[in-house]
Formats: sequence, structure tokens, C-alpha cells
Amino acid sequence: MKKVVFGICSILISSAMLGAEIDLGTQNIYSETGFETSLRSSVSSPYIVTSKEIKEKHYTRVSEILRDIPHIYIGPGGSVDMRGQGSAHARTTVQLLIDGVPANFLDTSHINLPIDTLNPEDIKRIEVIPGGGAVLYGSGTSGGVINIITKKYTGNYAKASYQIGSYHNHKYDVAAGTSLGNFDINLSYSKNNRDGYRKKAFSDSDFFSGKLRYHFNPTDSLEFKYSYFDNKFRGVKSLTREQVEKDRRQSGLSPEDNLKNTIRKEEWNLTYDAKWTSWLEHKSNLFYQSTEIKSSEYEDALPFYQYQISSYQKMLTMPGIPPMMQAQLKKQIKALQNLITSNPRMELHQGSRFKDQKFGFKMKNKFKYGENSDFILGLGYIHNKMDRDSWAYTKNTQTNQTIATLTNTKIPLNKKTFEIFGLNTYRHNNWEFVQGLRFEKAKYNGKRQYKNLEYPLKDRSMNNVAANLAVNYLYSDTGNVYVKYERGFTSPAPAQLMDKIRKGGVNDYVNNDLKSEKSNSFEVGWNDYLFHSLVSADVFFSETKDEISTIFSGGHGTAFSNLNLGQTKRYGFDLKASQVFQKWTFSEAYSYIHAKIVKDKNKAYEGKYISYVPRHKFSLNADYAITPKWTLGGEYQYSSSVYLDNANKNGKDGARAVFNLQTSYEFNSHFSIYAGIKNVLNHKYYESVTAGSGQKYYSPAPERNYYAGFRYQF
Repeated sequence: MKKVVFGICSILISSAMLGAEIDLGTQNIYSETGFETSLRSSVSSPYIVTSKEIKEKHYTRVSEILRDIPHIYIGPGGSVDMRGQGSAHARTTVQLLIDGVPANFLDTSHINLPIDTLNPEDIKRIEVIPGGGAVLYGSGTSGGVINIITKKYTGNYAKASYQIGSYHNHKYDVAAGTSLGNFDINLSYSKNNRDGYRKKAFSDSDFFSGKLRYHFNPTDSLEFKYSYFDNKFRGVKSLTREQVEKDRRQSGLSPEDNLKNTIRKEEWNLTYDAKWTSWLEHKSNLFYQSTEIKSSEYEDALPFYQYQISSYQKMLTMPGIPPMMQAQLKKQIKALQNLITSNPRMELHQGSRFKDQKFGFKMKNKFKYGENSDFILGLGYIHNKMDRDSWAYTKNTQTNQTIATLTNTKIPLNKKTFEIFGLNTYRHNNWEFVQGLRFEKAKYNGKRQYKNLEYPLKDRSMNNVAANLAVNYLYSDTGNVYVKYERGFTSPAPAQLMDKIRKGGVNDYVNNDLKSEKSNSFEVGWNDYLFHSLVSADVFFSETKDEISTIFSGGHGTAFSNLNLGQTKRYGFDLKASQVFQKWTFSEAYSYIHAKIVKDKNKAYEGKYISYVPRHKFSLNADYAITPKWTLGGEYQYSSSVYLDNANKNGKDGARAVFNLQTSYEFNSHFSIYAGIKNVLNHKYYESVTAGSGQKYYSPAPERNYYAGFRYQF
């Protein structure tokens, strides 16, 4: 591996010797302070994806964009990980923002980041800040922050595009807008209809977005944004090794499976931006989000009841069964046999529903003082509601009457968060000194309902403090070096504040005394423009204490406890560079992470590497302008193997290495066509591999596939 790292460093250094200038004036970042800031004043190593890059690579989903970012690893179930959190823990420690508004779910035990509810065509830029952001964004940023910033248009325009691809992929996009006096009106619609690489899988989604913006003057504006996403899809199951070898594209579903899945998301934002004086800027946002995920299926109920009868009959053959239990088992067997006889046609229905709602506001003011110094004061409030329902019942298909309710669980939970923070940047000559402090108060309430039983979550609150200190030295007109310390936290989700125990042979839910996680991180970084190349490097170390762990007494769904048991350490470094040389454009990035479990209740985990964290991730991109109108590009993405469990006993998911090609031709400023090949080398890898019940389960990734499309702008 040392040779690989040395070779990567050689690429970064030698490519920096190439020739043509890059416009540094466009290198700004918005997510680090909430206001536009020069990249030279950044005390982090952000990774920025622009709308130009999204257009050139013809992405159809946000998850495709994130997968190509070196700082990000997409794990099982689409989990989004940064700085070595591990797939499950990343649900709570990586924060997703859309135009600065948090989009994470309150339910952290079942749902990953909802990343594919936005159309890539609507994205202006994606800013990724690894391992930081606690003062500005609060709980759950020890892994990092992903802020997706959407486009704003002025003037008259209209555009349409269409893309066709392998696996019956059809994507349609239309957008239009105009300016009427002081008003800007923007509308966009996208439809993405595709079958998956796996058989029986499909996705049919619609996305709509509308913006109405009023300009009071050149610096002050009020914008209302509404968006709606609807997706009907069918997922597939992971495969055993034998199934993969027989047919890696099979669904894993039985012929009787009748799965129905939907995702619906609706949101609106009211944003006010103003520059009241030369020394005072203001930003505020009032927002509402509602996301609902439903899954349901049905099948013949006869095998379910036959299995129950068989289980009871086996219990009767066990020696030493008390006479009273024997009589009870025989009674249950007789009742089930009568049920089958009286209901010759019946179905087993089961499903789940997750609904996440957010209502809140955020506001911040930037006060300028002295020569180029500033102080940012912000406050906010979010009311996050979560409803998790699950059900299972059997019904007679002839009479449409319910036969038996097997389970009916409802979990309504609430978390209210109050925040206030201050971020000061004092500049003196070539030095910048940054100090930040945040106070956050979280209030919890809710309950669990199981059939006719109710288990209340006691009302409680938690106070947390985040802080950061940084020194940035601008040693030249283009370069800076910084040192940063940050203290962050992750407050528990409401569902984590209750444990499930077995009492007298039945389940019971009890409140616990779980605390917030605490993290300390240190980072040293460097950014510059050398030899016609933008270059960046950072070294980091982080430690998390009181890490929240969920301990199951058996498999998933059994009794469990949520405890502050974990202590983890992570360290690593990042390198990236970009160059323009005549007709060539290059970019390179490399990330190394070492993530280790220091303390855990399960002693088998201590000293082991955190599962689903690749030590190495590398990307290389190159674009060549064959003519002023015709371009050819390619990228290579590599991520090393990952352990499948924290005990490091169930092996690894192998390394991923994918090479893609794309080309585009612009006939004029209005019309262009493009095409591409994904996974050119036809590398057979897996989107995820999991281990359980003594064997591994695989989710095969697509092999070589193709796409083509056109864009027309009026």
C-alpha cells in the first residue's frame, strides 16, 4: 500500500507542474459560516462539486454524485459516511442540508440519509465539509456536513433534456423561468423512470420545484420555495453466495412476494437575505418538511399458519413438557387447524410507515468590525416529529374481513431543539483568529404503543455546548495554513431514550438515562495555488467519548439497551489538486482514514477497526477538449476493502474500482448531445455486503452499462 500512496502523491506533485491559470476568484464557500467566504479564509478542507461538473458527468441521482466524492463512502442501504463513522453511526453523525436546512431523519435506527429526493439538474453546488461544523450546525456533525445549494435564475429561460440508459432508464427534465419587474419565477419538473440492474426492481419518481423571489433592492430579497418528490419503487433482497454465482441479477424475491414501496417528500422554505448596512448582513429561513416512507407486502397466509402448527407439534415431542402446557399446545393447534378450515383463502399482510416532519426557523446576522473582522450571531428552533408504524395481520380474501392482528405498533416521538451560537473571526495583517461557541437545548417527549399497551417516554431535556478555535495564516496572495480544534456533540434520537426488556416472558419498554456523545477533533490544513494547480492537504485526529451503542440480547427486534459505552479514535489525511493545461483539465484526490474502537461493552470489539470504513479512497478525473465543441472525459474511482463487523471476524467486502467514460458535443449554445459508459472495465463488485446468521449477503452492483441524452435550452 505504501507504493500506492507514494504513487498518488507523485501524481499530485507532478500534475501541479502543468500549465494554464485557474480563476481563483470563483473559489468561495458558503457553508462554513453561512455567508459567502473566500476559500483562503476557510479553516477546513472542503470539497466542492459545481453545477458544471454535475452537467459534464450527466448524473441522474444525488447518490451518484456523493459516491464520487473522495471524502464520502456509501455503505449498506445507502448510508452516507464521512471521516470513518461506520455505516450505522453515520446516520447520526453526518448532517445533510438542502439550502442550509437540515434534512436528516429523527429516526436513526432504520432510515439512512434521504439523499435522492432532489433533482441533480436543480443543484448549483454541493459543499462537503469533512469532520466539522458543530458551532454552526449543532448536533450530529462529527463526521461532517453536506450542504446542497440549489440554483437561482433571473431573466427569461426555458430548457429541456432527456436521457436514456441501460436497464430501461428514462429521465425527462424541463425547466422555465422569467423575471417580471422585481419578481423572479423559476419552475422545474423531472421524471426518472428506471428498472434496476437487479430483476424485478424498478423506480418511478417525479420531482417538482418552484421558486418565487422578490427583490426589494440589489442586496435584499425574499424567496419562497416549494418542492415535491414522489417515488414508487420496488426494492430487492440481498443474495447468498450461491445465488450470486447462479445469477447475480436475480431479485432474491419469491414469486409470491408483492412488495409496494413509496417515498413522498414535501417542503417549503421562506428565505430572507439582506444587507442592511455596509457592516450588517442578515439571513433568515422559515421552513417545513414532511417525508413519508411506506412499505407493504402480502402473501398467502397458509404457509404462515402451517409453520406455527409445525412448531407447536415439535414442542409436543420434547421430553418433560408439563401436562398443562401440553394441553395448551394441543388447544392452539386445534384452533389454528379450525382457522385454516374456515378460511380456505387468506392472506398475510405486513408493512411499515415512517413519517418525519420538521418545522422551524433559523436566522443569523453578520456584524463587520475593524478591518475585515466580523462576528456572526445566530439562533434557531426546530420541532421534529417522527411517527413509526408497523403492522401485520391476516385477512379472509373472500369476505375481506381481518382474521387476526399479529402486531400493531405505533411510535410517535418529538424532539424540540433551541439553538444560539456566535462565531467571531478577527483578522490582523496576514493572521485570522476564529472562535466559536454554541449552546443547544433539546426537549423530548413521545410514547410507544403496542396493540392496547402504551409506554410513555418521560419528558426530558438535554443541554449541549459546542466550541471551536482556529488560527489561519495567509502566508501569500494565494496560500494559507490553518490549525483548528473543535468540540462537538451528538444528542440522542428520541427512540434511543427507551430500552426494550423481557419481563415475565413479555416485552416491556423502560426509560433510560442516555447522555449525548462528545467529540474532540484537531486538524491542520494547507491550501494554495502553485505551478498553475490548486492544491490542498489536511491531517486530522478525532476522539469520541460516550458513543451511543445499541446492544441486542439476540437478533434484530429482540430486547435491546441503548448505552453510552463506546470510545473511538480516528486519524488520517486528505490530499487533492486540480489543474488546467491547454485542452486538458485534471483533478485528483486521495483520503486515508484509520478508525479504531477503543472501548466497548463487547470486549471483542476493543482495538478493532470500525466496520464499513475504507482506509483508502482515491479519485482521478481527466477531461480533454477535442474541439471547442467536443469534449471527452473519464474518471477512475477506487475505495479499499471494508470489514463487515466490528469484531473483524466475518471477513471483508472487497475493494471497488470503477472507471467511467463520457463525451458531449455542443452544436451551438442551445443544443448539445452526450453519451457515456459506466464501469467500462466491467468490474464485478457489490453495493454492499453484510454478515449475519453465519453467512454473508450480497447486493450486486451494476456491470458495464450505457447512457445517452440531449439538452436543449431556449
